[in-house]
Amino acid sequence: MTTEPLTNESLRGICKSSFDLAHFAIDLGRYMIHSGRETHIRDVIKEIRKHPDPNYVETLRNVDEIANAYDESRA
Repeated sequence: MTTEPLTNESLRGICKSSFDLAHFAIDLGRYMIHSGRETHIRDVIKEIRKHPDPNYVETLRNVDEIANAYDESRA
């Protein structure tokens, strides 16, 4: 069984500083919880690795807004 490093070493370079990376991770974790997903720090780190753009959470929120507006227009 392999283990994944949960340190920011594997995420270095995604954000300008460790503080920005922490804020990105917190924002993403809050988004995941708010969207109804049960989450763990490993899930947040995996998601950051898949989508290393610090604006990713804002993109997710925009997609949600578009989907909600579409659903409301169809109701």
